[in-house]
Formats: sequence, C-alpha cells, structure tokens
Amino acid sequence: MVHEQRSTSVSFTSHADLEKPIQEKVFTQDTPEINSNINSCKYNLGYKIKLKGEKLLVKLTCKPSHMHLLSNRSEDFLAEWLRFSPATIVEIDSRIELEKLMMWAEQCRRCEKAIFLRLYKQGKLLKYSNNFSKVSGLTTRCFDILTALISLIVLSPIFVALALLMKIWFHEPILQRQWCIGKQGKLFCLYNFSDNLSIAKINFLGKLPQLFNVLKGDMSFTGRFPWSLAEVRKLSLSEQPLINVSPGITASTKGKNNYFR
Repeated sequence: MVHEQRSTSVSFTSHADLEKPIQEKVFTQDTPEINSNINSCKYNLGYKIKLKGEKLLVKLTCKPSHMHLLSNRSEDFLAEWLRFSPATIVEIDSRIELEKLMMWAEQCRRCEKAIFLRLYKQGKLLKYSNNFSKVSGLTTRCFDILTALISLIVLSPIFVALALLMKIWFHEPILQRQWCIGKQGKLFCLYNFSDNLSIAKINFLGKLPQLFNVLKGDMSFTGRFPWSLAEVRKLSLSEQPLINVSPGITASTKGKNNYFR
C-alpha cells in the first residue's frame, strides 16, 4: 500500500535500454512542439511525477536521477498505485507516447480520477483560461441537460432499433468509444454507434450516443470539434487555445474529419 506520495517519476522502459537513443522510438509525426531538452536527450524517456495537494503532475523526463523505481512495473501495478494515491486529478504531459497516454487515461477512468492533457507551446506548458461566465455556463449546462433528456426520451425507440440492428445483423458491440479532449484538456470517452451505420447509409445517427456525453458534462450541443488524443497532438499554435472551449455534437469550429479510425 502506498501511504505517501513524493516527487517521483515513472518509466516503463528497461534499465538495459537506457543506453539506446530514442529519437526514432519515442517521437513520431503526431508529436508537436518538442521541448529542446527532451528532443536532445540521448536516453530513453521516463515519467517524472509530482504530487501537489490533490493534483498529480506527470511529466516527461530523460534524466535518470528523476526516474522512479516504478520502472518496468506492469500496468496492473500502476493501476494499484493510482488507486492508493490521494490525488483526485492527474495532469499528464502531451509529449508522452500515445499508447502510454491512453493507458494512463484508462487507469484513471477505472480509479475514478479526472485526467487532463497538458499541451506544450513554444517549450512551455499551455496555460488554460478560467475566464468563463458562471451565469452563462450554468444557463448553457441547464439547456444541455434538458435538451439531452428530452432527445433521449423521444429518440429511445430509434436507440433500441439501432442496437438490435447492430447486435443481430452486424454481430458487433453496439457502442464504440474513443478518448477525446474536452474543455480545458480534460480527457473523456466519446461514444458513437458502430461504423457499420455508414455502410447502411444511416451514419448521421451514429452521433446519438453522444447525448450521454452531454448529460455527463463532457460535451455541449454546440462547440468545437471533439479532438482525439492523436489529433490534439497535431494542433497548430493558433488552434491550441481552442482547447479551452467545450466540444459539441454540432461542431461550430472546423476540426478533423473522422472520429474513429
């Protein structure tokens, strides 16, 4: 059991690999704005972890002295470690490999901890804006909840029909989910119906499960495009501030073309 959290780091690379260069292994085309110190690192990267109150900061580091003994531990061990952590919020470096970001997101979901992605802008962490009108936000939220509830009640027969169609005809899971970026970088699971609805020419109904995302507060009816983890790492400097805005079912801000690949 973990009783105390300290400034630590986590690396999932082997000690024997510390002598290997990492430029081709870690950074791919979907990694923007690499910090100069990280980019010039000659060793495999690890996680530097720091606890601030109820917030756990997970950053990328190439300094062996900053890497914690959790190196080479399994994903199950990380899950157990997170479970006993007093942190309720995890802020994670966007420069970490995509597979590891998804792993952290999934384990945080299972431990019921909120996880936020922190982008880098010109070598520094992007600061998110908190300048939102509470009255306007409350009004929008009430509208979203009421509209989503009414829509779910009215469209419930269509939900049932589509669920039966996919289960009986396509023989696949009814819902698909993907990690996307919400307001201020919060990660959430976006729900969609099966891709086979596109084959059946009813792909416009695929977004209906996103009404549950609206009810949960992950999305609004109008807003920016709900970027996936891979897509948000490709954002230009001019697009990055848009992460402060809630994603919407009807995206008013131009985004990428596909939710699922």
